Amino acid sequence: MNLGIKERLSFSRDRVVESFLYAAGTAPEPKQASLRKWLSKVINLILITDDVYDVYGTLDELEIFTNAVERWSPEEIKELPEGIQICFWTLLNTTNEMAAEIEQENGWTSVLPYLQKTWTDFLKSLLVEAKWYNKGYTPSLEEYLNNGWISSSGPLLSVLAILGVADRKTQNVAEYLKDCQQIIHHSSLVIRLCNDQGTSAAELERGDAASSILCYMREANVSEAVAREHIRSLMVKAWKGINGYCISCPPFLQEPAKYITNAARGAHFMYQHGDGFGVQDRETRDHVRSNFIDNEQTKLLPFNVHAWLN
Repeated sequence: MNLGIKERLSFSRDRVVESFLYAAGTAPEPKQASLRKWLSKVINLILITDDVYDVYGTLDELEIFTNAVERWSPEEIKELPEGIQICFWTLLNTTNEMAAEIEQENGWTSVLPYLQKTWTDFLKSLLVEAKWYNKGYTPSLEEYLNNGWISSSGPLLSVLAILGVADRKTQNVAEYLKDCQQIIHHSSLVIRLCNDQGTSAAELERGDAASSILCYMREANVSEAVAREHIRSLMVKAWKGINGYCISCPPFLQEPAKYITNAARGAHFMYQHGDGFGVQDRETRDHVRSNFIDNEQTKLLPFNVHAWLN
């Protein structure tokens, strides 16, 4: 499970345990062991690439990195700093291995282009946010969310959910993605808004990066409390969209819809007390202990969680 790059990328978060905690909440059933593994790897890699865009790469370097991922081309990264090259190779190798496993275990064909496209969309959305920050630009709330639902990583988690549980005999991947577009969008919005709600007041005051709360504060000239309440109302609206989809969708879409919905539930869980992927203490540590240490049914884990807790 460990991607093995923690020691070489000191600037980034390497949150193996937290990633598995989120993945376990998204796909908790014993039969979904492979999906949990894939989700854990992708979530951890999402955090690492997010740090590359937030704190490590220059805009020029990030442009090259994004284009290299879009073309799946190692040749384009040769002049980039070692840290970005390591991130690229980890993303490339992990995704290639995952695509092969999904095809072998679940019977899909030509999985890699869908994973590659979703990663590219995610990185392009991070690049947009990096450009906003570099320019000191605060977008409108609508502009922010049009990009932010993609940068939430919700589409990445949703594609894995479809590849992990959908019936390949009923539809192909493209058809599933089209039919699940509505719930993917709503679930991704929930993830984005939960993440933003976990942003501290101090971070908002610094204005280090755009968030839905900060965008609305400046656009509507309102206080943080008013902005947070407005964001909560948008979250409720998104959940109504999720619930409506789950009630009305045909039976063959109910299984992927359940796991896409679980990804949104997981965001509430991870960000309910702040940033659950941030400092490794407090509530996240307690959740890991109660779910994986004190629970007799989850003693065997793919990492040394006892070392993490000590």
